[in-house]
Amino acid sequence: MSNHQHAKDLYLSGNNIATIAELLGISRTSIYAYKKKDQGRGMDWDDMRFLKATDANDAQRKEEQFVALLIFQFEKALDNMEAMDDAEPEKKLAIISKHIDTYYKLKKQQSNPKVSKAAIAKDVLHKISEVALEKEATAVIQFLSTHADQIVSTVIA
Repeated sequence: MSNHQHAKDLYLSGNNIATIAELLGISRTSIYAYKKKDQGRGMDWDDMRFLKATDANDAQRKEEQFVALLIFQFEKALDNMEAMDDAEPEKKLAIISKHIDTYYKLKKQQSNPKVSKAAIAKDVLHKISEVALEKEATAVIQFLSTHADQIVSTVIA
């Protein structure tokens, strides 16, 4: 077996670059070159490592639990928002933004292909919220707060 394949197998098993270099007696630069070569062939070691480390059923279950908790917290915030005066759209927007930011910060995984979709969705929701606030469109702000979980799940699905 070649050093390239050994390095790849060790990396996919969770070893870091320095450890792999030491075990194989090669430079870290060589390992990065192997990764880059495979990346050019459409084989991203980080994606492969993530997929190998995560059982699909277990990951799905954990994601569902996380989303359920996030929705619960968001619904509590919505209840608090209902008690607010309609003249406080900035505070409502801040609450919505906080929950959207929390979702993306906790959900973010560099090797997850959903990240780019999530970043785009976050930017779009933020821009829509800014325009709605500028135009004093409280109905839009209310809609976003009511349907944010559905919007997010639809975009990243």
